[in-house]
Amino acid sequence: MAAISCLRYSPPMKATFLAFALLIGGASSERPSVREVIMRVIESAVELPVGAEALEEYSRNYALRPDGKVMAVYVTPLPTEARGSEDGCEVMLEDMDSRPCTEAEEAEIASNDEVMAASFGQADQSRWFDDYRDLPMIMDGGCSLIEIIYDPQSQLIESTQCNGEA
Repeated sequence: MAAISCLRYSPPMKATFLAFALLIGGASSERPSVREVIMRVIESAVELPVGAEALEEYSRNYALRPDGKVMAVYVTPLPTEARGSEDGCEVMLEDMDSRPCTEAEEAEIASNDEVMAASFGQADQSRWFDDYRDLPMIMDGGCSLIEIIYDPQSQLIESTQCNGEA
């Protein structure tokens, strides 16, 4: 069962948002973008569900949904170490037999693994996506994927939940 926590009204959340707003209005010549402020506000206020890793263990990914709310997807990065030949690779044949993978098939698998790992990002990295449909997603995984919904209008985190498990 997915762990869920909601913040209906949170004075610390509003105080955090105001602190970041003051930071933006400060004398610094390098002001963070609105997106950076939103990411910082969420990261400083979110209470991760029971079973989650520490915040810095996740790649933190954000995008604006069509309804104006921010969808955050925190994922634990995929391992980047290369698969060794001792891991084995076989191709299933139509007659339910199998054969070893060719070098070309091994190279294709390695390339696909690299692309997938890059799409999940790195630990302790925050990224903004232009389209929420491009956020990293897996179908299960428990707290290796956490979805957060933040409403910029109310300045509240509406939900935080771990993904389901197969």
